[in-house]
Amino acid sequence: MRRRLQVTVLTVVALAAVGATGGVLAKLHYGGVRVVAAGPRPQPLPTSASPEATPAPQPTRAIHPPAPAVRLVHWRGPVEGIFFHPLILAPKLAFRGDQLGRGFADYFVTAREFRGILDGLWRNGWTLVDAHRAAAGTVRVPVGRKPLVLSEDDVNYYAYFNGRGLSSRLALDPSGNVKAEYGAGLTDDDVVPLVDEEVARHPEFSADGAKGVLAVTGYEGLFGEHDLTDPAARARVQALVAQLHATGWLIASHTYGHIDLSKDSLAAIARDTSRWQALTRDLIGPTDLLIYPFGARPGAAGRALLRDAGFTIQFDIDVTADRTIVDGVVMMSRRHIDGYAFAGQVRALAQFFDVATVVDPARPRLS
Repeated sequence: MRRRLQVTVLTVVALAAVGATGGVLAKLHYGGVRVVAAGPRPQPLPTSASPEATPAPQPTRAIHPPAPAVRLVHWRGPVEGIFFHPLILAPKLAFRGDQLGRGFADYFVTAREFRGILDGLWRNGWTLVDAHRAAAGTVRVPVGRKPLVLSEDDVNYYAYFNGRGLSSRLALDPSGNVKAEYGAGLTDDDVVPLVDEEVARHPEFSADGAKGVLAVTGYEGLFGEHDLTDPAARARVQALVAQLHATGWLIASHTYGHIDLSKDSLAAIARDTSRWQALTRDLIGPTDLLIYPFGARPGAAGRALLRDAGFTIQFDIDVTADRTIVDGVVMMSRRHIDGYAFAGQVRALAQFFDVATVVDPARPRLS
C-alpha cells in the first residue's frame, strides 16, 4: 500500500474569472510541497546499475548539432523523478520580504541554481528518460548511468510572475529553438532551453531523445499565452508544441484550475477535466499524462475518472522513487526540488547534486 503524503501548500488567491457561465473564481497557486511520509511502502527493486551575485539572464545560444547515438542497456531498478517550477532569473525581484517572495523562496529555484543542478545530475551519473518508458518498465540508459524523469509544473507563466524576475512565456527564436521571453528579449535561462543545452553538450544525459514533462493548467492560458481567443497566440502555441514534441518534451495536464484532486468532488473533477481537454485539444493534442496539483492524490473514483478521460499515467509527490499500477493507472512519484528541499533534504538530494554548491548566494537564508 502506497504511503500517504501530508502536504503543506502556500496559496496566493487571485480573483480571476475562469468560468464562461458562472463567474467562477480561480485560486492562483504556486504549489511547492513539504512531504511527510507515514506507513509502509513496497521495498524498491534492486538496481542494476567564491559566491557571486546571480548573473543577468543569459542571451540565447544556438543548440549544438546532434551527436552520435550512444549505446543503451535496459534498466531493471526504480526510476527517480524530480520536478521544478519556472526559474527565477532576477532573485532581487523575486525574493522580496512579502508573502509572494517567501513563496518564491520556498517553492522555486533560480536559473543559477538550476544550472548547478544540471551539472550535478550529469556528474553523478543521471540520464533523462522518457516518462512512457518509465511507466512501462522499459527504461534504457547508457552503460553505467541511472534513469531520471524530469518534469516542470505550472509552465503557464502566471500573471503573478509579472515584475518578479521570472520569464513571461516560452517562445521560438528565429532558428526555431525554444527559448524563454524575459523583458524585451529571449533568454536561455529557463528549464527547457537549459536542459536542451545540457543534452547537446552531453549526449549521454538523454536516452531515447528524452528531455522531460511539462505540466500545464489552463485557467490563464498556456505557456505564457494568456489570450487564446487570439488566432496569432493559438498559432504560436501550436508551433511551440510541435517543436517541444520534436525535441523530446512531453506535455501533461496539471488540471485546468490547479484543483485539489484529494478534496474536490467527482463532479468538480469531471468539469475541470472537460475544460482542460476542450482548451488543449487543438493546441496540444492528446496526452495520457497527468500531474496532481500539490501532489494530492484523488480517491479511487477520481483516479478512475481521470483514467477514463485518457490519463493512464499519473504523478504524485514523494521522497522515494515509486511506480505502482492501480486499476489500470500507472502512478509514479516525483521529488520536489526547491527551497524547502534545499533546507530539509540535503542528504537525500546528495545523490543528485550538492546543495551547498548549487544554492544561489542571493537566496534568503535556508530555514
